[in-house]
Amino acid sequence: MARTFVIGLTGSGKQTTVNEDTFSLSGRVYPDMITGSEEQTGSSTGYNQLYVVTEGVGGPGVGDLAGRIIQRTAHDLADLLGRYQSPSLDFRKFSRDLVKEAHNRVLSQIKPRGNGITGASMALLLIDANTAYVLNVGQTDSFLFRGGELFLLCSPADNGNGRRTALIGDSRSPAPSGLITTREVDLKPGDIILLTSSGFRTGYKPHQLIEDLSSPDAFAASIRQAQIHSRKSDDSASGTVLALKVRDLELSEPGEPVAGLEIRKSIYHKEIGEDQPESEKAGKSKGKRKGKGDDAMARERKEKRKGNLKTFFLFLLLGFLIGLAAILFVWFLILK
Repeated sequence: MARTFVIGLTGSGKQTTVNEDTFSLSGRVYPDMITGSEEQTGSSTGYNQLYVVTEGVGGPGVGDLAGRIIQRTAHDLADLLGRYQSPSLDFRKFSRDLVKEAHNRVLSQIKPRGNGITGASMALLLIDANTAYVLNVGQTDSFLFRGGELFLLCSPADNGNGRRTALIGDSRSPAPSGLITTREVDLKPGDIILLTSSGFRTGYKPHQLIEDLSSPDAFAASIRQAQIHSRKSDDSASGTVLALKVRDLELSEPGEPVAGLEIRKSIYHKEIGEDQPESEKAGKSKGKRKGKGDDAMARERKEKRKGNLKTFFLFLLLGFLIGLAAILFVWFLILK
């Protein structure tokens, strides 16, 4: 399975009243507010991982809602992923069923305003073990950055044959199952996969994205920089990017213990294990022996403090008696 780090960024466009883009991370849909900007980060070691970016159209309360309905549908079907594995994953069938179900849900819950267009585009990334499956419908994009090169996985241009791009939830047409594009990628450590809305790539050239992704900065910092440059290029529409980086890969089945987990645990939590050097073990044993000596010294100091306290009160009593005797002596002289 793949150990991944993920960051999602979205920002409202200057010519839009609300942000109709959405992205999902750790099972939750963002943004929390439909205006302004938002950033979320996370990591995962799950055998199956799902990430979705949607780009809604239709105006406030329509496009953003369509995107959230699609997000919910994607996570619902991901819970039934076992139905599509026999034994390998039939991602094409999963994609067709997802698009059809999402299309019907949007139509049943949202009524278009007049003759306006309603619905949303979707870019989806599903990781199953060490394989990434990518689905695209509509105006969203997906990229793979590997070895300093940028590869376009799915885009509107891939629909081909002169057919128009489709929207999930568009009441003017049936479910766009025939207009979807899918890709399958065997993951490698260091791979970066991006899901983006059209607002992210507008005016932002591929060579600029390559420069940002090739930056020596940390992964999250390079994605933030890419979002900044994207917004500077053209911020008229909302722009969203969800980026995932593969940290490393594990060859294990669902439910099996992960090889090397105890080793990582000893590194991260600084526990003393059998795989540690003998010098460290000896150091710990030495520390235990020192602990016993410390206990004896503590008892000695405690007894010494008791002795000092007893001496103090004896001298205090002696001083009181001497003072009392002096007062009596002076009083005797006065009376005499």
